[in-house]
Amino acid sequence: MKNHGNNLIKAALGLHTLVSNTFRKTATNFFYEFNMRHISSVFQGLLAASPETTDELVRLWLHESERVYGDRLVSTEDVSKYNTLAQAQCKKVFSSFPVAKFYSKENAEPLLFSHNTGGTGEDCAYKAVTSIPELSSVLTDALKEYNETHATMDLVLFEDAVRHITRITRIIRNEGGHALLIGVGGSGKQSLARLAAFLCDFTVVT
Repeated sequence: MKNHGNNLIKAALGLHTLVSNTFRKTATNFFYEFNMRHISSVFQGLLAASPETTDELVRLWLHESERVYGDRLVSTEDVSKYNTLAQAQCKKVFSSFPVAKFYSKENAEPLLFSHNTGGTGEDCAYKAVTSIPELSSVLTDALKEYNETHATMDLVLFEDAVRHITRITRIIRNEGGHALLIGVGGSGKQSLARLAAFLCDFTVVT
């Protein structure tokens, strides 16, 4: 694995440069400003897991990059453009990695890592998600456990909700992690954040 360290750094720096040059700050998207803090967040995520193979390491890098860069983009056009950049950079540095299967328009494999593949708790390992339905089942069990001791939350954990919970848990587990959840009222932002905190054994203070 150590032999691929230089390639990983090269890939991460290359993608960071592409993102910085492609998505510029405007009056509308004033938060489109990517600097060294963002690339350090990518490596912070890489250090949270223990990939056992080169393919898993590359998969983790793509996931962390998507969380750091892709999640900040506000339009489907920009997200599509980012996905193209990420695939191109991956193919350039890791030519043997099957990157297309994670970005396929149909039946794409989940490009997702989670602390909660095994349930709740502070010591859950950060692992690749191989099945969204399996992760949804784990989170549904956690929701039932939450509802036994808290005010009941009537949530339907469809795929987007599962992905949002995974994003939130990743952020709040990082030291100094913070996020602004944007959406119309009643879309579940507060409920998903409460469930994510419960999954991490954190206490919510309002």
